[in-house]
Amino acid sequence: MVTVIYMTLATAMFFWQDTYFVLGGVAFSLKNPCALGILFLALLNFIVAAKPGRTIVLFRYTMIQMLPCLIPLLFSSIIWVVSAVEAVSVTNGVGMISSQLLAVAVAMATLYLFGSRGIWYCLGAMCGANFLLVLKVMAEGGFSVFIQEFITLLVTFSAESGPLMQRLEIHDLTFAFGPFLIYLFLNMKEVRHPILWLAAVSFLFLAGLKRIAIPAVVLGASMALIVRFLPEKAARDTSLCIGAGMMIVSFLYIVGIRNGLFLYIETQLGIDTMGRTAMFTNLEPYYDISITYMGKGTGFERFVDWASGTEYKIPQRTLMPIHNDFLRMYLNLGFWGYWVWIWNYLITRLRHFFRHGGKAVGSLFLGICIYCFVLYMTDNTIYYFYTTIACALVPVACHLDEQVKAELAKFHGTGDDSL
Repeated sequence: MVTVIYMTLATAMFFWQDTYFVLGGVAFSLKNPCALGILFLALLNFIVAAKPGRTIVLFRYTMIQMLPCLIPLLFSSIIWVVSAVEAVSVTNGVGMISSQLLAVAVAMATLYLFGSRGIWYCLGAMCGANFLLVLKVMAEGGFSVFIQEFITLLVTFSAESGPLMQRLEIHDLTFAFGPFLIYLFLNMKEVRHPILWLAAVSFLFLAGLKRIAIPAVVLGASMALIVRFLPEKAARDTSLCIGAGMMIVSFLYIVGIRNGLFLYIETQLGIDTMGRTAMFTNLEPYYDISITYMGKGTGFERFVDWASGTEYKIPQRTLMPIHNDFLRMYLNLGFWGYWVWIWNYLITRLRHFFRHGGKAVGSLFLGICIYCFVLYMTDNTIYYFYTTIACALVPVACHLDEQVKAELAKFHGTGDDSL
């Protein structure tokens, strides 16, 4: 019964991304009640049949996975108080962070209910919701037209996308498949029916193709695989060095943008930046590369139309977003907030996953960090709800049951989680 209820709620949650209802004059996505339903299901399960081993292990992972959300909340709170911003700015920022926290909680609730098997229930719900979308589009546009557009999408590498493919270009769902693909590539021998899963996920990943996601998956999986061939200590130290390198590169990338990197790319190299040069120019009045730059607070980007530089008094969801999550975080958190955030996002969490999960889990988490790093350079994925669920759930699910047994053995001398 628990499985049926979860799959129903999860599939609906993934299906209803763009369906909203109005409550008190505020629009809410239908996915939120489904997400809360999953949390309530896990709470009931905890009350009726507590699993102490999973509770201990997942509590640790919940805290470490929520850390990159809580740090922006802390720094933003300071910025909001010092800057004396209006309540609408606080509500907007807290709402964005709350959505992240809810996504992490859903991921951990899934793993509490099902243990390591939770990864397959979550992925199954994602695939089910996406296949429903595919069938809906096929029914409206025709099977043959769908196939033709899909082939064109692949051949042109999404340069040409027909109307049916554009309807499936749900960025959040597409990017959310990335961590699962990395898991499948790295743990093929441990997966039941790996070819079936790989075929289904690959098809749905490509149906909503985002070009940047392809190299992100390849690079993430490749680096994780290389690290797995190293001895345990060398794997951990190498991963931490890679994490430190990503921190430095991310900041240098922000500095480069401030100093005309994209203008050089467009004028000297002749590469179409798709409006990013003008957008980054419009960003310049709002931030500085300086240790004294305090930041604007989470959610500030929703008050400015970066295509024109027009600032509004209330947040807008339809404005041109900043296609760069590193610059977004720097803009919002300031110099010191950015460094505290990215240190904990990478180094603190990498240490935790290697310490508690070993090389297999740590290298997988590194691969997902690299995947996100590539996306953050060019897109707006950091607040995507489904992508956050996937990135929180996948590395924790890896060898979770073994970690639970080891934790229980410390206290009871047995790996029975029913104690």
